[in-house]
Amino acid sequence: MTRLRTSIVCLALAGAVTGGAAFAPAPVAGAGSPPAVGAGSTTAMLSSSADEDPLFEQRRSYIETSRQYRRTRYGVDDWLKHRSPDRFFKNLANILSSGIYRGIVKEVLTVTSIASFIWAWNTFFGEGFTDLGGTHVDPILNLPLLSLPLTPFTLASPSLGLLLVFRTNASYGRWDEARKCWGLTINNSRNIARMATAWSSEAIEPNEEIRAQKLEHLADCIWAFPRSLARHMESPFTSEADYVADLRERLSPEHADGLIASAHRPNRALFDLANAVNDLPMHALRRNEIDKSIVVLGDQLGGSERLFSSPVPIFYTRHTARYLTAWLTLLPFALYEPFGSTYNHLGMVPAVTVLSLFLFGIEELAIQLEEPFSILPMLGYSGTIGTNAQEIVRWHFEEDTP
Repeated sequence: MTRLRTSIVCLALAGAVTGGAAFAPAPVAGAGSPPAVGAGSTTAMLSSSADEDPLFEQRRSYIETSRQYRRTRYGVDDWLKHRSPDRFFKNLANILSSGIYRGIVKEVLTVTSIASFIWAWNTFFGEGFTDLGGTHVDPILNLPLLSLPLTPFTLASPSLGLLLVFRTNASYGRWDEARKCWGLTINNSRNIARMATAWSSEAIEPNEEIRAQKLEHLADCIWAFPRSLARHMESPFTSEADYVADLRERLSPEHADGLIASAHRPNRALFDLANAVNDLPMHALRRNEIDKSIVVLGDQLGGSERLFSSPVPIFYTRHTARYLTAWLTLLPFALYEPFGSTYNHLGMVPAVTVLSLFLFGIEELAIQLEEPFSILPMLGYSGTIGTNAQEIVRWHFEEDTP
């Protein structure tokens, strides 16, 4: 019997240390290193080294590099899949590969390990356990049980829920505002291209080739602003090579050099756009109407910078994280007795793991949404704006245009 007890104690203590591993998402090959990115890709690329960038290791972590895969743009087929009645089962099946849950593995393992330790302590040092044959085995040392009453956690749950709701709502509001900024950028870029193309006057500039060159230059300037704005919202240690390559592919050397050398590239892009409009052959009153849309683009630039530079107040974020962490790490003490109906209270461990996974996941969602620009498909929006602008200016010279 003594050997049996000793073996059980060894197994229990080992489980207390590694008990959470059974509930953790399985590691994926290549985790912790940036995803492979092909040449000419519009996804963020790491172009720095550990010597240049003090946050290099954190920037190349999975939770950061995986943000590029959250830049979703939906079409008809995507909405059909989104509304699929099988979505519940598919979401459960993919839970182990979820980027959100992989980002909180350490937290979940910590809470699971605490729960495993409490279970092992109370089972082998507190009140004993019932073996598979139904016989009660006395504890080894008769130490006090590690437990807390459940009532304080019940009373604290509503306030914790409110904090998490406000936290996620505030973060989603920031994402929504950032998306609206880009929506207005797309709309006003189209307006500029449409008005400039329709109002370009043959009477003022009868040379069709010159007018075509000026309108093509305008389309390039329209594209350069959102492309520069997207670059402006990224780290100086990432994607610079992609940005430079895109400018040199699409713009004239002088135009590209001016943007690349500028300290504030979106401002320079707006300046170039205003000059391109001013150079078009049209009445001054019409040019003023176009300038109103350029002003709106400047407003969206300012709005994006405001969101990027001002997080949800840090004291609010930290208090919520501390509250949630304290609540979850102490919860196993209170759940030991309620799970007395399970075999030797063992159901407490997986229950705590699941609770911590979803509650920490809510807080992680808020963190992921708080900075929206790295999960918005800004390069996709920029490409759409450029394609639309080029198409609109070509309409002016089509023979079937009324």
